[in-house]
Amino acid sequence: MKSYLPVFFVLLLFFSCNKPAQLIRPEGIYVAGVTDPMVKLNGIWEIDTKPEAEFWEQGNASGDWEEVQVPGEVMMQGFYIESNEPFAYRKAIDIPGDYAGKKIYLQFDGVYGYARLWVNGNFIREHHGGFTRWKGDITPHVKPGEQATIVLEVTDRTDDISYASGYAKHQIGGILRDVTLLALPQHHLDHFEVRTEMDETYENAVLTVSGTLISDHPNAKVSLELWDKKDGTVSMENGSTAIGADASFTIRNTIIHPEKWDAEHPNLYTLSIALHEDGELIWSKKEKIGFREVQVDGNRFLVNGQPVKLRGACRHDVHPELGRVSTPEYELQDVLLAKEANMNYIRTSHYPPSENFLKLCDEYGLYVEEETAVCFIINYRIPGYEEAAKSHSDPAYTSRYLSQLEEMVVDHRNHPSVVIWSIGNESTYGPNFQKSYDWIKENDPTRPVMLSYPGSTPDSLPQPYNILSMHYPPVSGDLTQFGLTTEAFGYEAMPVIFDEWAHVPCYNNATIKEDPNIRDFWGRSLDSMWIRTFAASGGLGGAIWGMIDETFMLPAELEGLGQTWGRTGKNDATIVGYEGPAVGYGEWGIIDTWRRKKPEFWNTKKAYSPIRIMQTQLTGYQAGDPIRIPVYNRFDHTNLSESKLPIPIKAIQTPCPV
Repeated sequence: MKSYLPVFFVLLLFFSCNKPAQLIRPEGIYVAGVTDPMVKLNGIWEIDTKPEAEFWEQGNASGDWEEVQVPGEVMMQGFYIESNEPFAYRKAIDIPGDYAGKKIYLQFDGVYGYARLWVNGNFIREHHGGFTRWKGDITPHVKPGEQATIVLEVTDRTDDISYASGYAKHQIGGILRDVTLLALPQHHLDHFEVRTEMDETYENAVLTVSGTLISDHPNAKVSLELWDKKDGTVSMENGSTAIGADASFTIRNTIIHPEKWDAEHPNLYTLSIALHEDGELIWSKKEKIGFREVQVDGNRFLVNGQPVKLRGACRHDVHPELGRVSTPEYELQDVLLAKEANMNYIRTSHYPPSENFLKLCDEYGLYVEEETAVCFIINYRIPGYEEAAKSHSDPAYTSRYLSQLEEMVVDHRNHPSVVIWSIGNESTYGPNFQKSYDWIKENDPTRPVMLSYPGSTPDSLPQPYNILSMHYPPVSGDLTQFGLTTEAFGYEAMPVIFDEWAHVPCYNNATIKEDPNIRDFWGRSLDSMWIRTFAASGGLGGAIWGMIDETFMLPAELEGLGQTWGRTGKNDATIVGYEGPAVGYGEWGIIDTWRRKKPEFWNTKKAYSPIRIMQTQLTGYQAGDPIRIPVYNRFDHTNLSESKLPIPIKAIQTPCPV
């Protein structure tokens, strides 16, 4: 739509995020009889980079154990590790006495890459994949009120399907995210799913909550409560249900006129789900939810029935001294910087983010394309990492594809911010991608699925995607990739998103030295691309590569630089080496690793502005008369009358110019 505003107030609309900054804390979990059912085990652990045989046995004090910080990459802390060589963590913990009679778990939010877990010398389980949450049942092997010894073996394997150490240019192995000791009832919910389905008018919604108990109980009941953002209770006709004979439950309620969630109006509700046995409350959890529905209609992407265009960037977990370890503080900074740069979309390249990051996206309003940790299943890998490059067709890898995918989807599907699942980055088609697509469609039909490169799928086979993912279009928007072609940033059969585009000119080193204005030229190019994509039929949007510089400052004394880490391959010829042990793909972000704004940040903020001034020169102005400036409203769900300005304004709404 087009509106008219006083000229000297238009520019204030570029500031799109005025919500007070705050960290998102985990929602509380209640377990009857337990003071603290979630005990964080972060902090000082012990590490042995060359463990002896059977090092996991209780009482085995041999080996060279040193202190290490968890979460944390071990190489960033000065411990040299090699690919495919296991190293070990150890920690003694106290099991609280009030955990007696409960199921006791160890939960790891991210361990890169292949892990094996023992407690008190007893093998618990193994796990593949570095960026998803997993847990092990340790109940039979510990005694509440006594101490237990955790031993975790970790191997940074070159056959990992994520290739995360390959493109980080160093072994990122280690416990990268939180570790938690959990106490739960003997009969507890494994997981629960929240779905919100809007009616035809998008006024009312059906709230469906379903789940399964880990084991059956004959007199178990689940109950729900719902509060709006003002903590007002929301009426529900079906507040509880008995657990079925198959240990599952489903509760449906029609919610009248809920405040809907979108990136411009991130309205959240608080849902409480409680489990009762024999009439007694034994467990409850509170979780933020949003009422929103995502649909693909032809070549349009709809949120709550309205067409949406995505303007964003690709984000890594990256910090110069922490490596692939993120923190709540840095995650909050990233979300606030994205909002300040007028983004409404983040692609989590090339692995799932933390739970906290998604809570922040829910709270502040960002659409998320969440990507599973499958990357470069193609010949892009540097020497030594080639083995998994053909894993898309290898049955031996199927369980790795599906287990990490399931962990991502099951843990994150209740976040309204997650609107697209991606089953792999820059990879050619194979049966394991088809199985990944099929699994998602069976278990979460509420979101579209993407795969890059989609054109590698043979025409004779089903398409394992609902949105076309294309990378690096020219400024014309005409791109052919693996036989699929876009024209002027559009596509007729389905929405197309360029979820890597407008690469920051970090490799144009000689040109930047000769003419720094290339950075402004990049901004002009991004502006042109976004204007044309916004107007294109089927053009869904784009994600800048990248949001944050990819540079890691490893300790200067660390051995192996240029030999076992810090290496490049034939496709990395444009990467310029750094002085000393700083490695990475380069300074490709619109902000640096310290989160300082680069010139590209300000160009992004301007190009992605949801308000575009349509006239920049005025003639015939008479003193005292109002000035009318035509502007183009490029918001998806916002009327300009909602914008906050220092004085009241009168906006005249007319049809969009394109």
